Amino acid sequence: MMRKLPKINQLKNLEAIIQYGSIRAAAQALHQTQPAMTRSIQELEKILGVVLLVRGVRGAVLTEMGRIFEPRMSMVINELERAIDELEQIERTFQGTVTLGCSHLPAFGIMPAVIKKFHERYTTTRITIIEGQLSELLSSLRLGRLDFFIGVVTPDISLHEFIEDNLGIAEFAVIARKGHSLIKKTSLSELRGAKWYLPTASTGYFSDVERLIFPSRKETRASIIYGDSMSIAEQLILNEDYLFIGPKAMLLVPHLNEIASIIPVREKLPNGNYKLIYRQQQILTPIAKRLIDDVRFAYLEFMKQS
Repeated sequence: MMRKLPKINQLKNLEAIIQYGSIRAAAQALHQTQPAMTRSIQELEKILGVVLLVRGVRGAVLTEMGRIFEPRMSMVINELERAIDELEQIERTFQGTVTLGCSHLPAFGIMPAVIKKFHERYTTTRITIIEGQLSELLSSLRLGRLDFFIGVVTPDISLHEFIEDNLGIAEFAVIARKGHSLIKKTSLSELRGAKWYLPTASTGYFSDVERLIFPSRKETRASIIYGDSMSIAEQLILNEDYLFIGPKAMLLVPHLNEIASIIPVREKLPNGNYKLIYRQQQILTPIAKRLIDDVRFAYLEFMKQS
């Protein structure tokens, strides 16, 4: 006998409650009544035979069983939406949505031009770009919330379920504004008391680099801000004298080359291995494949200049 399966609208309702934090807010967002939303969740819990939510004064919170169910539920919803999107793209000749993650070099060096040209060909395509390091975006990539990721990949992050497309090796350096008081320093030890803006990374390349700069973190007097916004990084570097770790190729960007310089420390920072990755079991939509081809070509052309 086939087990009864949840309805998609029940899953979408649960997803909305998780997103908005309460049944009331989720009902308003989805233009439903609160009783209808409550019945939907009760029916879902009855089908699954477990309690998914606990209602409290601060809203709805997932139970332990709810936390176990949520990732696979999200994957089902994402894959179904992706399948519908793929059919629409084929039917309407490359229309649809693409969501990708990328670290700062692609975001700053190549993506603006790539997106501009891409949108000139596919004017109705919706593209979402999320900046960040692989360690921070990996769960979204695994759950299918991202079509693909471009950035530095290191062996300490397991990628056995992904297809890895090697883009190239990039040399990294300490970057500061031109005229910075530390611009002529030649050792990392002379920079440890400076102000730093470092990419957010729980593991991977930038976690390793941070340990290289600050071998004894307890002794450092440095002021460190973590983030993945290149616009914030640019403002902190230019206006607040923060230092930044980035690929030397970033200075190939004309306006950056005019305002930033490399601090010539004698210690060699590890090279960054840039890759384009996506899940093996994920069937890329036609529009995502086209964008990947454009990104790959633009990245290789950009790196030839370095």
